Amino acid sequence: MANNTQTLRFSADGEFKISIFSDLHYGESQASVGPENDAHTSNVMTSILNTEHPQLVVLNGDLITGEATSRSNSSAYMDRIMAPLIDQDVPWASTYGNHESASSLCPRDVFQRESDRRDSLTQSMVSDSGAGYTNYFLPVFPQNSEEVPEVILWFFDTRGGTSCPDAEGSGTRPDWVDQSVIEWFNETHSELVGRYGRTIPSLAFFHIPTYAARAFQDAGLDGRTEPGINDDVPVKQQGYLWDGEEYTGRDIPFMQALLATEGLIASFSGHDHGNDW
Repeated sequence: MANNTQTLRFSADGEFKISIFSDLHYGESQASVGPENDAHTSNVMTSILNTEHPQLVVLNGDLITGEATSRSNSSAYMDRIMAPLIDQDVPWASTYGNHESASSLCPRDVFQRESDRRDSLTQSMVSDSGAGYTNYFLPVFPQNSEEVPEVILWFFDTRGGTSCPDAEGSGTRPDWVDQSVIEWFNETHSELVGRYGRTIPSLAFFHIPTYAARAFQDAGLDGRTEPGINDDVPVKQQGYLWDGEEYTGRDIPFMQALLATEGLIASFSGHDHGNDW
């Protein structure tokens, strides 16, 4: 768990702004266009931070293309990702995606690299070895109080990718939220409701979208009410495995848990580079 103890708060005018960066894929194509692309990505991040002035940045998975790096330098790419955030003293919280686990990169290495930084709020609250790392929550409090949060931010590790050198076993990793995480989520949500005496509004962040995203896409997007790029058809979802062709339904318990969570306002995912709706 990161050692950061800073408290997230709404501003005096009641605003809490979050900027989400997903699928940065640092380290990809390093023998050709990769270094230039990474530099452009850092410039875009800096520009958005300068324009939006968020109180929190969410790094929503596939931060590094692990299979394109070497074990000696893979986690060091996290330093380049964090640099614009550190320069502007903006706290961040991460989820990990399928590319954070590969033959030359382990999620644990990325997590440890983040944990050394003062502004990293990324945590790991589920100890099950197969659950992934980035399963945790962050409360966001009013400007002048720490009694009851205004919002709870939930973060989930959708895993995926291939087993890294330090992992038990080999081959592909499940690409859905683990059952142990779902149980932790349900128990923790109930505990928070009991602690604060009411349901706290919440948001959820995870890298690979659920199967419900495909149903939404199949129903058709509206350029006025649901605008955005829709170039990844069909949307790639949890429950297919890294190289699978048949949907397994293994993300259904996670979808059911989200649907049953009173106060959950929205969820945010990445993974599909050509979709931003």
